Amino acid sequence: MDPTAPDIHALAVGAQHLLAGKYFQLAAYVVLIFDHILTFSEEVERIWKRRITGAAILFLINRYLTPLQFLVIIDAFHDPIWTRSVQVFTGSVLFSMLISMSFFCLDRFVAFEGASTVALIAVCELIMILRVFALYGRSFPILIFLMILWVVQVIISSVGLSTGFAVPLPPGLIGCIFTGSSPLFPSLWVAPLVTNSIMFFLTLYRTRDYILQTGHAPTLHIFVRDGTMYFLVILMANLMNTLIYFLAVGDLKAIGASFSQLITATMVSRLVLNLRSASALTDGATIDDSYQPKASIRFMTRTIGNLGEEVETYDDHDPRVIGEVIPMVDRIGKRHLLYR
Repeated sequence: MDPTAPDIHALAVGAQHLLAGKYFQLAAYVVLIFDHILTFSEEVERIWKRRITGAAILFLINRYLTPLQFLVIIDAFHDPIWTRSVQVFTGSVLFSMLISMSFFCLDRFVAFEGASTVALIAVCELIMILRVFALYGRSFPILIFLMILWVVQVIISSVGLSTGFAVPLPPGLIGCIFTGSSPLFPSLWVAPLVTNSIMFFLTLYRTRDYILQTGHAPTLHIFVRDGTMYFLVILMANLMNTLIYFLAVGDLKAIGASFSQLITATMVSRLVLNLRSASALTDGATIDDSYQPKASIRFMTRTIGNLGEEVETYDDHDPRVIGEVIPMVDRIGKRHLLYR
């Protein structure tokens, strides 16, 4: 038996796993860009043509820095310049540095990839915190608790980040991949998962008011209205990423990281745009106060902006909604109701 066969097999498996990671990352990035294209007109109407609030600034950071960040990351995954050996000229003497990865990949890029991920995830978490704060009627104990949780998350994630390194790839394979072997490294994803879980259950618990007021379980539109569905998608993406890290083989542990971050960015953008749409639809409307969640309706400040509004969905059959009902259909065929 050829003694090199196991090495060839391991190399083939590694190449296959690397290719799978690249495809998974590209697919998630395409989803993000496609969603940007679909919602760009809404962004112009609901963000750029209206008052800029603190929440809108956070939205724009998430909306535009995330795609720019991943342009660099995707390039590092596919461009040989990130992994080829580096040659340095000093005067007339040529020094050849025979290394498997470039200086940029080993040091600067890994630091950029990890730090930018922690920062942009933290921005998404801030938007979600403001939404929960609004849902609980500007409850400062809730805000203080969530902000402490957020600070702890950033600190723990930064500690995990400091233990990461670039995956040493065999010659011929292209990619600059961030990973780690320290027990602290998974905190990079576990910490946001804990924060997301707490915010999801806080939002879910908020529906108790609806149950107490109506005496029956909330319908799907209630979960969408309060943002629970967006929070659930984010939670599931982060849970999947964490489970993959702990259960997958070594070179597939980080395969879900890009997907998790990009889906989070997409859902947070959708949440803010829908809340801005709801504010526009309810301008001038008269709706029975008992129908509205008292903790959040029409709560807008320069910081929170429209995160205190209802998401763009209404119960067509709630008998407590009063006033003239005006049906309207938007450009994608979704039916809305205006009240006046």
